[in-house]
Amino acid sequence: SRPPQGEAMNRETHHRTLMRACLIAGDEVTLASRLHVPLPSLVDWLLGEVPVPVEVFLRAVDIVIAANKETMADSKALLEQIRKRHRPD
Repeated sequence: SRPPQGEAMNRETHHRTLMRACLIAGDEVTLASRLHVPLPSLVDWLLGEVPVPVEVFLRAVDIVIAANKETMADSKALLEQIRKRHRPD
């Protein structure tokens, strides 16, 4: 039997977030360490064989948000450098 549509959407969102966190971490071993979870469990979740627990999903969200903040800071710094080079006062 298939899960209800909302549950399926949550599963997909949780899985995509975990995958993004893995890309940010660099590999599944590093991500398992950062999430404080056993590697075999993480592999199950990454391969979509087992649903991602909510508490793990939330820790993965923290990793993604932190990386996004770094990216935004880098983008702002780059724009400021471009502005100084091309729009000096």
